[in-house]
Amino acid sequence: MRYAIANDRVPLASRQCSGRDTGKMPVPPRRVARRRCGVTLIEMLVVVAILAILAGMAIPQMQPALESRRIREAARSINVYFGATRNRAMATGRPCGVLIRRFTGLPGCSMVLEQVEEPLPYGGGTQTAAAQLQVNGNTLTATLSDFDAGLVAVGDVAQFDNQGPYYRVDGVGGNSMTLSLVHPYGQIVPWPTAGSSRPVPYKIFRQPTKTSAAPLQLPTGAVLDLNESGVGGTAFGSTTEPIYIMFSPNGGLYRVKSTALTGPVTDPVFLLVGKRENVGAAGNWGDFTNLWVALNPRTGLVTTAEVASDASLAASREIAKESQSMGGR
Repeated sequence: MRYAIANDRVPLASRQCSGRDTGKMPVPPRRVARRRCGVTLIEMLVVVAILAILAGMAIPQMQPALESRRIREAARSINVYFGATRNRAMATGRPCGVLIRRFTGLPGCSMVLEQVEEPLPYGGGTQTAAAQLQVNGNTLTATLSDFDAGLVAVGDVAQFDNQGPYYRVDGVGGNSMTLSLVHPYGQIVPWPTAGSSRPVPYKIFRQPTKTSAAPLQLPTGAVLDLNESGVGGTAFGSTTEPIYIMFSPNGGLYRVKSTALTGPVTDPVFLLVGKRENVGAAGNWGDFTNLWVALNPRTGLVTTAEVASDASLAASREIAKESQSMGGR
């Protein structure tokens, strides 16, 4: 009896939960409804499909703007690179320049520029060193005294008697050289066509060597179109030899060296920044989204101008020559 009375004093809720109430079963806890989170696979696929459609519509509209931006960025980089090279020439008192390296497999364009410095000209081992010259058509043969053939290489440029045209060295052996006569500006050959000349001083401008400055890599898709670039009205062409554009210590252009051009610069240098797919198709100089980078021969200053798409190549260069700089934008 005592047990029953004590048991009756236990609260009903406690007896129900503990299961000690023989008359009722324990009440299970109430389930709380949970909110569903996330998305289904079908919803996700619908969103991805919509984004793909929008991207397919937007990319063709953005492509011209992206290409134009790459061209502007390439022109700005070239402008700055030439300006830094000009400053180096003025600071060091030595001719410095830019090597435009042709692209392998597509020599009509370039995507890499390198800063170079020209060694001191070589004029023989003594002050009395001299050369005797003989002309045979467009070939010049030079017999030299006090001459070290190991200091001269094919591709160097020579001048004799401190005047007259420049000559490209085509062969070196012993105490003689064979050279190609170049007339980029119509100079008169000062040497006799029969027999040898009197002994005259010689000066050989050796090929520039790379400096410690990092090369300039143009943005993907942007190139220098060398078929349409050149000096004055002469194009660099699509040969495989690189192009050197050199600055003198006074800041002006010193000389340009390429297959078609070898000598001092009296006309502006025009570099056409265009698209790789248009090289060789005569399409870059007629595309108004491309840019000219022009170098003044007297001051060496670099300017950037838009291509005149409705003009001929010569007229487009003339407009670039006369136009104001865009600051490389």
